[in-house]
Amino acid sequence: MTVLVAFASARGSTREIAEHMASRMSLVVGTVDCRSVEEVDDVSAYQAVIVGSAVHNQAWLPPARLFVARHAPELAKVPVWAFSVGMADALPRLFRQLGAALQEERLAKDLSEDVLLRGHNLFSGVYKADQMPAPLRIVFRLARGRFGDLRDWDAVDSWTDEIADQLSGTAPSAS
Repeated sequence: MTVLVAFASARGSTREIAEHMASRMSLVVGTVDCRSVEEVDDVSAYQAVIVGSAVHNQAWLPPARLFVARHAPELAKVPVWAFSVGMADALPRLFRQLGAALQEERLAKDLSEDVLLRGHNLFSGVYKADQMPAPLRIVFRLARGRFGDLRDWDAVDSWTDEIADQLSGTAPSAS
């Protein structure tokens, strides 16, 4: 079985999550290619696809949205999962759960317009203070927002393992 993990990353944390998933999944399902969505011209050689994107302004990055729309006919023929890397865990504690739920709902709805997903997961990424304009950074800190590497690698591993288990159950047996 050959699986594609495609990603659109703004500053690298989405790429690192995709690479981690691909490496972990390759131990179970066989060949796993990890590539930027901008490097993928054809998905027909893959038996499954996982696509992920950083989230900016409550939406996937344009290259990721274009990838899904452009490859929708081929993606309809294989199992597809999607992941998003947003900032819900960076929000002030009072808003984290609500922010994550709203972001998850909107992203899943947007993605389901182009392709039937087997699943979607929202992860947090890396947020550096210097990536935010000074006035917004001050307000964010006053509201008790958080900066740093907020990726939950256990959650990434758990979700990756779920997908790998599903794929290995549908993989042709070696005879």
